[in-house]
Amino acid sequence: MRSLSLVFGLVAVLGWTGLLSAQQTAPRIPGAKGFLTKDEVKFEIGRYGGRLVRDSLGEPKSFNPITAGETSTTDYTDRIFQGLIDEDPWTGELVGVIADRWEVAEDGVTWTIHLRKDVVFNDGTPLTADDVIFSWNELVYDSTRPAGTDPRWPCSLRDIATFDGKTIAFEKVDDFTIKAVTPMKLAIAPRIIGGVPVMSRAKYQPLVANGTFGGALGSDAKPEDIVGSGPWMLGSYTRGQNVTLKRNPNYWRKDVAGNRLPYLDELVFQITRDLNLFLVNFRQGITDVYGLQGGKDVPELRKIQPQDFTIYQLGPDYGTTFLALNMNLEAARAGKIPEHKVNWFRDVRFRRALSHAIDRNAMVRNIHRNLGYPQAAPFTRAVGPFLVEGIQPLEFSPDKARALLDEMGLKLGRNGVRVDAEGREVSFILHTNSGNNIREEQCNFIRKDLEAIGVKVNFLPLEFNALVDRIDNSHDWEAILMGFTGGREPNDGANFWKSDARLHMWWPEQKTPGFDWERRIDEIFLAGVQELDLARRKALYREWIELVHEQQPVIYLTNSERAAAIRNKFANVNPSPAPDRALLQIEEYLFIRAD
Repeated sequence: MRSLSLVFGLVAVLGWTGLLSAQQTAPRIPGAKGFLTKDEVKFEIGRYGGRLVRDSLGEPKSFNPITAGETSTTDYTDRIFQGLIDEDPWTGELVGVIADRWEVAEDGVTWTIHLRKDVVFNDGTPLTADDVIFSWNELVYDSTRPAGTDPRWPCSLRDIATFDGKTIAFEKVDDFTIKAVTPMKLAIAPRIIGGVPVMSRAKYQPLVANGTFGGALGSDAKPEDIVGSGPWMLGSYTRGQNVTLKRNPNYWRKDVAGNRLPYLDELVFQITRDLNLFLVNFRQGITDVYGLQGGKDVPELRKIQPQDFTIYQLGPDYGTTFLALNMNLEAARAGKIPEHKVNWFRDVRFRRALSHAIDRNAMVRNIHRNLGYPQAAPFTRAVGPFLVEGIQPLEFSPDKARALLDEMGLKLGRNGVRVDAEGREVSFILHTNSGNNIREEQCNFIRKDLEAIGVKVNFLPLEFNALVDRIDNSHDWEAILMGFTGGREPNDGANFWKSDARLHMWWPEQKTPGFDWERRIDEIFLAGVQELDLARRKALYREWIELVHEQQPVIYLTNSERAAAIRNKFANVNPSPAPDRALLQIEEYLFIRAD
């Protein structure tokens, strides 16, 4: 199970020539390779040693996989911790990780999961059923909190694995077997049950007992504080310089010759606060991997001599980029944001006006350099079982935008900026994360486009983790341009779309849905996760996407074509169509070729 995460970097964008219509595929970059099928994947027996160095746009927010809701944390925790079950990156089928196998009883709700017996944490202690049950009950559900109180720490997995207020019941059968009883039949039960990052009960239960787990494993955590079972473990973190993950010598996975993985000694994430410097670092040989940011990068990469790298082109990104408006009435009444602005934002005419006014094609031409896609909604681009075709972005029409604002009574003032009935200027502050030049350019395009319809935008970029804090905690923002990761399964986004979820950006953790359409989306996600017939599941999620397109709760902008370059010295680069880490599946098999 993968919940959506806020993205602070840009995932492998590329550019070339020719503006794309809604359902066209991107032109091929000459000489670029694509992803492999399962039958084409081959893993050579590797050699130990060396490191892979890449850029990272910002500092880690924490190293806590339970409370994480942003890639500045999950970029590391996804490598340090593991769940029971995951997707095969080439087929999308579920495969065991810590789980060896699983089966369901005739009642359709009782699942038995058998664990591998050779998995140990990076401190050498065995991973058993006690750790799995602890991770679910005491970490995800916070079941030992004082009676009648709210959970003591946020958890996106909790939002996904709670169904109409009901949770999954976990029980130990023996040291390597657990039983999980779901509150109803679930179409993707193994995916959900298998998705929790398993954490050491011996290490972390004392922090749960004293109520401090929510603040544990912060960015100041020491390597010995972070105990996981994944292929990597924290080596060091030097603020402003780098995060180094080192190989876990106790990792359970082995190659066909019986050699323990990973082969590489280290993964190094070099903290570089400006995307423009990523290409400079790659050209100078400082980094080993580079995610292309636009069409301008193709000729720049060709200038590198010798060309000791290969470019891979992997199809449309599964993630999304959008403009979000704060519709949180509770935040407004608490003085975090002017209530009259929240009322503008809650009017669908205002959101649709902004959507009509934004020239997505201009962004594709000038920012992606003609190799992005105008995006209408989630699940309208990347290929997968829930791809919805035929939904286009709202037409670029400043005239339609002006008409909608006129209808709201927001009239042009003498200085060209609209005012409401009380004479208040129609303006808002727009944030994105600083250093991400792609998003900063998009914000400037939005500012100019909205100026043309009489809406004033004050653009103020913020450091990523400060931005996340406003989204998650203080709620004192007016508009944000942000991105979220994506995937093949719609329910992985329940932590964003359910009205009571913590990442429901425009008004998180609502007691009751603020709009009828939010209520209907809640109903769709509850029905969709229970619907066992795939065709009916697809129909439900199509209704959700159509509602999103109609209501514009967030205004989708553009989607990227994924492409990246990696040095040819690395072997076992088996790119997949997977939503995340598509180029480097599976990292523990990477090794450096002999000279």
